[in-house]
This record gives sequence, structure tokens and C-alpha cells, in this order.
Amino acid sequence: MLEQIHALAPNATISLMGYPLLFSRTQACSTLVSASQRVILNDMAEYFESKQRELALSMSASNVRYRSPQAAFEGKRICDSPEGINGVVAGPNGDGDFHHSDKNTQLCWWFTGDTCLSRESYHPNQTGTSAYAQAFMTASLLSAATRQGR
Repeated sequence: MLEQIHALAPNATISLMGYPLLFSRTQACSTLVSASQRVILNDMAEYFESKQRELALSMSASNVRYRSPQAAFEGKRICDSPEGINGVVAGPNGDGDFHHSDKNTQLCWWFTGDTCLSRESYHPNQTGTSAYAQAFMTASLLSAATRQGR
């Protein structure tokens, strides 16, 4: 897909934005996810980041750049205050969320009534989207300064 984007816009810079670690490594908290599961999920985010970074480096001649959100999310992960990533969010909060009437949904079984797991769970909230913007803009400014020889 990145090759297709580059072919259609050969002068564009293509930015791959990584995944932040979901959980604080310094703050203890009580979530539905155990401590060992939090480590696994954070390790997965680091794995995805390394693969995206490798991909961007392999395509740097096509103007593909990797943007890491880790610094911008420092102190804003689940269990931090403020959280930039939602923990478990009960839904449904909109048409895109899971509902008890959905075929084959397994994301409502532990809830009662009309409540299911929302797709907002484990996704950035307003603080998190601002952190993503900060990561993108900071990396873009650094890239521009590097290109200009600063």
C-alpha cells in the first residue's frame, strides 16, 4: 500500500505513526487486565513499533518516515493521570459499538442488561489524540530542521 501511495504522490512524505505503550510501567493500578497481561500488551506495542520503524527505514528513499508517539504519551498511559488512553469503556456509545443483538458478539457476555464493551476501550481519548498530534508535529519539525541542515 505504501508503494501505491508513493506512486500516486511521489513528492509526498508518508508518515507511519506508531502505537504507544498502553499501560504505565511506573504506576500500579487496578484494571481488568492483569499485571502480566499489561507487560505482554506493552511488549506487543514495542514489537509493532520496531517493525514499523524497520519498514519506514527500508522505504526511506520513497519518503516514508516513522513517527514514534512514546515520548508524547509518557505520563499519559492507562493508569497514569491524566490517562491519554481509555481503559475499559462500557457501551454501546454509538452505532459502531458492540450490541447484545449483534451476531457472534462475544464482547457482551460479562456485562448485564444492554451493556457491552465499547470500541473506545484501549483507544486514545482527547488527551491521547492531542499526544498523537504532539508526536507528529514534533517529529515533523525535527525532520524539517534536519532537511534544512540545522
